[in-house]
Amino acid sequence: MDVFLRYFVIFFIFPALIGVSVYLSVCLKWPQLRHLGDAFKQLLVEKKEGGKMGNFAAVATIVGGNLGAGTVVGTALAISTGGPGAIFWMIVVALLGSVIKLACATLGVFYQEKQHHERCVGGPMFYIEKGVGSRPLSLLYCVFLVGASLSVGNLVQTNVFVKSIPNCGTWVKILCILSFAVPAVVILFGGLKKFAAFMSRSVPIIGIAYIAICCVGICMMRDRAVFALKEIFCGAFSLASVGGGASGIVLLRALHEGTSRGLFATDIGLGLSAIAHGNVDGGCLPLAQHARDQGIISLLAPILVAILCSITGILIVCAAPDFSQNSSKICIDTFTTAFRSNCAGLMVPITVYFFALTTILSWAWFAEHSFFFIRRANWRYYYRVVSIAMMPIGAFMQTTLPWKIADICIEGLLLINLLAIVFLRNKLASIHLEGDAPDCGNG
Repeated sequence: MDVFLRYFVIFFIFPALIGVSVYLSVCLKWPQLRHLGDAFKQLLVEKKEGGKMGNFAAVATIVGGNLGAGTVVGTALAISTGGPGAIFWMIVVALLGSVIKLACATLGVFYQEKQHHERCVGGPMFYIEKGVGSRPLSLLYCVFLVGASLSVGNLVQTNVFVKSIPNCGTWVKILCILSFAVPAVVILFGGLKKFAAFMSRSVPIIGIAYIAICCVGICMMRDRAVFALKEIFCGAFSLASVGGGASGIVLLRALHEGTSRGLFATDIGLGLSAIAHGNVDGGCLPLAQHARDQGIISLLAPILVAILCSITGILIVCAAPDFSQNSSKICIDTFTTAFRSNCAGLMVPITVYFFALTTILSWAWFAEHSFFFIRRANWRYYYRVVSIAMMPIGAFMQTTLPWKIADICIEGLLLINLLAIVFLRNKLASIHLEGDAPDCGNG
């Protein structure tokens, strides 16, 4: 299974992701370069009414969903299995693929619906049914979304957090479960207003604090920083630096791990930005303009996450820990080496906890939209109970199965969503180029 997934990513997922990214970038005239400044300006323009999602909360929710195992431990996993070059491919996926994030957010808003006391909801399932005209495909997307929420956004997060704590016994694991379950109950059952407020306030604080700590660590190992950057770049193209068949294996591993962890860390192509921005009410704005604005704002999330992953990767390569250990121990040794103190290793479980909590909350909230789509909004309450009840399973699991399930669900979401985006390419062009759209083919 591992070999199949690896080559499936290398020879199908990676070309599809890069191909669609380049195609949309050319078709839409490289919006990730032209509109990056506009994205920052639009971010602080709030059009929300009380109790609804705003621009900043939408971006914070996306970033919060990424600040989990994919950022810290996932980066260590990418380096340990794919070499330092995997970091380069994580960045490529994030930056080049940000145009796909724009496409998802734009379509999510354009095909959004008002449900449940005039609440706006959107997502790939809506534009797959309305734009593409395939309800079975939209339902399949919902199945993968719920599966990804329970694996990526639940089992993996609790499992990684527990493993990041040295000598974690049964009672400590129980306390870990409660530390996730209690805030999850309060925030998820507190309604959209409480959820949006929590993400808007917590994610910026957590992200800025983490970047600051990593930068201090890199400065303390500044004599190795240039060497680390060289290793990352050369490792990405190791075919030129290593002879024989082994070179191809190293390069393929870097591609596989970089792409998989890049997808895991940034959710590019999965359609989550369509769900987050689909909740933003445009008020009196024309629908096309509102969709365009939200698409531009969505460019920020993958870039911010790419910065976090890059800094984490540079810090790990600078510290040069023993990569034969599990990824959590690699991170602990990295901080211990960087700050020359055993106490510094405590930064890893603390960081992973806050990152995991925002990820658990975000993915649970994303999955709830599957029930809005099938007109069973009340089912989301039962789903919250199921999601919280699965936390003990993740904490006590001693297997990598959750990661495999997570990769399968993520790749399923990606393939379905990419097909929908390509099908609706002309609609995207008409929205973003306002009548100056090039002919992108039929669709």
